Amino acid sequence: MTSQNPSIVYRYGKGLYANITNRCPTACVFCIKSKWGMDYRGSDLNLSGSEPSPADVIAAARAQWQAAPFEEFVFCGYGEPTMRLEALLACARLIRNGRAEPIPSGIRIRLNTNGLANAVWGRNVVPEMKGLIDSVHVSLNTYDPAQWKALMRPMEPWEAAGFEKVKEFVREAALLLPEVCATAIEDNGVDLEKFKAFAASLGAEPRIRPRLGEGEPA
Repeated sequence: MTSQNPSIVYRYGKGLYANITNRCPTACVFCIKSKWGMDYRGSDLNLSGSEPSPADVIAAARAQWQAAPFEEFVFCGYGEPTMRLEALLACARLIRNGRAEPIPSGIRIRLNTNGLANAVWGRNVVPEMKGLIDSVHVSLNTYDPAQWKALMRPMEPWEAAGFEKVKEFVREAALLLPEVCATAIEDNGVDLEKFKAFAASLGAEPRIRPRLGEGEPA
């Protein structure tokens, strides 16, 4: 799906979601962006290579708030948000510093991520999120490194050390951020009880997500 006006932000549940990039260091077997033609429940998330600036994101979020308030602001689109780490942090700072009014500066800010930010940027980026990000949900999916590669299909630069770097990211986030969840998807051939124990050992709250349905989104 391609349109003249792709969605920079879109609503789901009680949150407003920011779609800041379509780039991603993984090609997960369960990703629905191709299956659903870059559509997500009626929102066209195909940025066509034109990534929004922090000012664009905040302007779109303000307009949504004025239409109807939301309970949390979530970095999550058809791409890995931390591929644009500086833009992500800039958006969060604008909100936290009261420069995104009428959006409250204290609104809950969440990041949905595959956890590869430290690998992509070559440093521990979690301290940069402290005070800005309230919650991180890491799509970890398994406790087994070989299964992680098979499910996540990381690009070559991050294939060898990727699983260890995701574990590092989860541990660091658990130390510094208020809430860290490690998620796995049902029906992926993963022993979910072992996954839950593994996530807890990293300091994260385990969360099992349902697999999205086939065909067009409801």
